[in-house]
Amino acid sequence: MSTRTSRPARAPHSAAPSPAPRTAARTVPPTPLMSLTYAGQMIVGTMVAVAGAHFFAEREAARCD
Repeated sequence: MSTRTSRPARAPHSAAPSPAPRTAARTVPPTPLMSLTYAGQMIVGTMVAVAGAHFFAEREAARCD
């Protein structure tokens, strides 16, 4: 005999179409600080990727010797 309680039944999905999309909110252009932060993140990410590639290339070269 199971002691688990059953889940409540889910309501069936409605066949009605979704409501019309609302008008897009006015977008705010990025500030210079936001752009600088994004550029810094991309530079750091690229440096990490290059360092990782260099590490794994050296590791593979040492393994093949």
